[in-house]
Amino acid sequence: MLYIILGIIMVFMAWMQAAMGKLQKYKKDAREQWIRVDALLQTRSRYILDLLELADQSGLETGDLLAEIYELGGGYCQSDDREVISEQAENVTPLLDRLLALAREYPALGNEAVFQELSDNLTELEEEIDIQSSRYNHFIDLYNEHRERPSIRLQMAILGAIPLKGIHLRQKKLQAEKE
Repeated sequence: MLYIILGIIMVFMAWMQAAMGKLQKYKKDAREQWIRVDALLQTRSRYILDLLELADQSGLETGDLLAEIYELGGGYCQSDDREVISEQAENVTPLLDRLLALAREYPALGNEAVFQELSDNLTELEEEIDIQSSRYNHFIDLYNEHRERPSIRLQMAILGAIPLKGIHLRQKKLQAEKE
């Protein structure tokens, strides 16, 4: 009888270990993908700050738009929390789109080669961020789906795996356009 009970306990422990191992694999994959997204967001921030400087030098009147973008650090902040970085990047996206639209219409800036190059670089970078953030979000979704499986809810309650959030730059942009 003791062997049966020990066997059941061992099977239960192995089952918990396997479930947690898969969860940790998804979390590790998401972390590795985040490194790519993070590097792209840092580059994007540098481009945005360069654009702000160029717009300021050319005398572009935007009200508080330049100040808002500058306060957001061009969409990037130094933090260990991915959600803080994601939120900052998401918040700057609609502001950046407004700034680019104003800059393209401004004659002193819209025809300038430096602005065109910076704008093209930002466009290419935004496309790459979309691709890499989609991959990141895929791993986050896998993690969260695995975490929510009915067969492992007990382990999650015991081991305490929290849900993770992805990064959604385009969804924030679409919300801003609707408003």
